[in-house]
Amino acid sequence: MPWTLVVSLIVFVPLASINIYVGRRLFKALTQITAWNRETLRLAIVSVLVFVNLLPVVFLAAYLVGGRSIVPAFAGDAAFIDVILTYPFWIALVISVQLLVLFLLLDITGWFLKRAIPHFAASWNRRLSVIRACIAGFVALYSVIVIVRDTWTVRIVEQEVLLPAEFKSLSGFRIAQISDVQGDGRTTPQVLRGYVAKVNSLNPDLVLFAGDLVTSGTLYIDSTAAILGNLRAPYGSIAAVGDHDIFSRKSMVLEALARAGVKVVEDSTLIVGSDASNLAITVVTYTYSQKPSNGRIEELLNTGNERYRILLVHQPAEILVSLAERQGYQLFLAGHTHGGGISFGIPGLFLLAPANIESHYVSGLYRVGKLIVSVTNGLGFTLAPVRFHAPAEIVMITLR
Repeated sequence: MPWTLVVSLIVFVPLASINIYVGRRLFKALTQITAWNRETLRLAIVSVLVFVNLLPVVFLAAYLVGGRSIVPAFAGDAAFIDVILTYPFWIALVISVQLLVLFLLLDITGWFLKRAIPHFAASWNRRLSVIRACIAGFVALYSVIVIVRDTWTVRIVEQEVLLPAEFKSLSGFRIAQISDVQGDGRTTPQVLRGYVAKVNSLNPDLVLFAGDLVTSGTLYIDSTAAILGNLRAPYGSIAAVGDHDIFSRKSMVLEALARAGVKVVEDSTLIVGSDASNLAITVVTYTYSQKPSNGRIEELLNTGNERYRILLVHQPAEILVSLAERQGYQLFLAGHTHGGGISFGIPGLFLLAPANIESHYVSGLYRVGKLIVSVTNGLGFTLAPVRFHAPAEIVMITLR
């Protein structure tokens, strides 16, 4: 069974429970503050919830009938499936999970208020219904606006990293950090060419690609690599191997990128530049299915300290950050997390996504001792074809 279907089914089970809870609370609120017919309202809410949760059910049925041949259609190759099933499912998931948290907070608050202020209980239910309805409307509108913004735009993140005094000759050197291109039926050649044009417009000296050329299969490997071959930088483009590169077919990914002029490096160090303060770019293949032992990683990172040292990997694993900091590296670049992809919470206060379980380093710049860690949100999609609080991005690092 394809992993996209497996994950969709896993998500579907708790989501169904969340939808029942949210739907019941919303039904109760609307029946108390409107004159709408209860049965009509109930039917409307149930119909909407059934519709937005059809994706896993239809996907499973189609797979049982057609086998793996139908998987590409549910991975972005069929636009009508995305419009009718995929986008409604993921947008509804975002809205439902946020409403779950807020409705639970309201229920808990109401429980305490009714016991602390007994005379308040009589008027609480109607107030609660008004609050719930207002929250539901606001969350739905906010979610759609943010999803549209984060899914179909690419932001440029400019970061300056301070150089140790001994490497001042590198001041002004610009590195474009990209990751998770994920060429597929959604990240089309037109979209990919747009990514490349944006990178080239920033005039980087070097492009570092943290892996994941395609999402799955071999169909898009050659075309995606050929487009990335149009990246322009005086010191070229260097790539790490990502999880999806291995899931798809690693040998084909390596060959396609090589033909396109992108240098893929595995467990080795390249020297970039020719002056006394040149760069040492160490690239380690660190994925779910392929990773060196900790001892081997320490050997790979033991490259001396006479150069400015950068570690490029796919996954921002905490052990890698720790080892790089211990070995005296100055800069650590990774992708993989998609910035959380779908991150729930309040921007500026807290954001929580499944990626937080895997690593403390999810998005942005972090300082660990003297090491600067930069994790990019990447450009493409994996399972969910939408982004929420985690826009696609190109990170431009200028050494100063």
